[in-house]
Amino acid sequence: MERTFETIIVGAGPGGLTAGRYLDDALILEQKSEIGKPVQCAEGLAKKFLDRFGIQPDPNWISTTIDNTQIILPNGKVINLRAKGGGYILDRVNFEKFLAGLCLAKIQLQKRVTEIEKEGELWQVKTQEGEVFKSKYLIGADGPFSIVRRKVFDEKVAVYPCLEYLVGVEKEVDCSTIKMYIDQERFPLGYAWIFPKSKNRANIGLGSAGKKNLNEQFKDFMENTIKKEFGNYRLLKNISGLVPWEKKPIKLVKDNALLVGDAGAMVDPISGGGIGNAMIAGEQAAKSILAKDVNSYPARIKFLFCFNKDLLSAQKILYSLDNKTLNEVGEILEKACGDIFYLKNFSVFFNFLSKPNLRKNVFKFLKLFFIYRNYIRSHRAPCRGEVRDEAKLQRPQV
Repeated sequence: MERTFETIIVGAGPGGLTAGRYLDDALILEQKSEIGKPVQCAEGLAKKFLDRFGIQPDPNWISTTIDNTQIILPNGKVINLRAKGGGYILDRVNFEKFLAGLCLAKIQLQKRVTEIEKEGELWQVKTQEGEVFKSKYLIGADGPFSIVRRKVFDEKVAVYPCLEYLVGVEKEVDCSTIKMYIDQERFPLGYAWIFPKSKNRANIGLGSAGKKNLNEQFKDFMENTIKKEFGNYRLLKNISGLVPWEKKPIKLVKDNALLVGDAGAMVDPISGGGIGNAMIAGEQAAKSILAKDVNSYPARIKFLFCFNKDLLSAQKILYSLDNKTLNEVGEILEKACGDIFYLKNFSVFFNFLSKPNLRKNVFKFLKLFFIYRNYIRSHRAPCRGEVRDEAKLQRPQV
């Protein structure tokens, strides 16, 4: 087999596979024995990302279609974030195999990269088996513990664990609704979630940056929330993973090497999700290589980080609110049908002002409202702030 390519991509996740969709003189090296496995993800993806890539939803890799996200507050009150058909819960394994089928790049599995060195103008990539591959360009799409990031960029990224299982439940799950539980006492600096996979199965988990033991938090959530709402349950599969987290963007390009997805800490600050951002970064990395201008890559994905700044602001606001404040919000919004968009209703707004604890946080709530409004609009339009020069990169249609 040819050992020299224009581009070597390390990692066959959504970011690496999307880059490989556009680069024909490329090799993807993946340490796993099968594309998509093991799943370490809640599997959520907004519809706007599929629209962007001209991908039609396929029942082979769509588990459920999401119309609503419910924020469940400590006292059980619910805030609805409605966006009909705004997202999906994927079958992640089949979705990644679908992306692999679109690749122009060659894919080699069971190839663990152990060494990366620059030799003249070429990158030299060595695998555990002693094989050596060379390329002009190098894309690191190899997750939170990226060897490309460590060997080439010498960048450190904090990672936070999420404990999650595919769970079978006795009672029926609402397949159109994601549930997110915010409780600063039970899940400090984080949240718990239910992502429906079918009528009697869901991805259930939690992430927390607090000092509490995750296993104890998860057991409490399962016994005192899930069991009460859905009856008896069975833990079917452990799909726990790690979320890379950096408040400030890290360096993403160096000497014709680029980082995409989790390798570049490109996660949503609110949800911790990263599939869509990884796909966009993979596309833009490929676009910069095809344009022979890799140094333009950070500018091409700047809009991702600009939007994430808004979400980071929203995260800080949410985590700054104690349970008493959250509960008061829930009580007011419940009377207004529980929809956050009722904040624009003057009577609801004045109810907020009547509560001393909420009045002092009124500007925080207004900021949350506008961030959420922009987020919903972003599901219906191209990514904000993005410059689309499609003449330089023809997008395959699916």
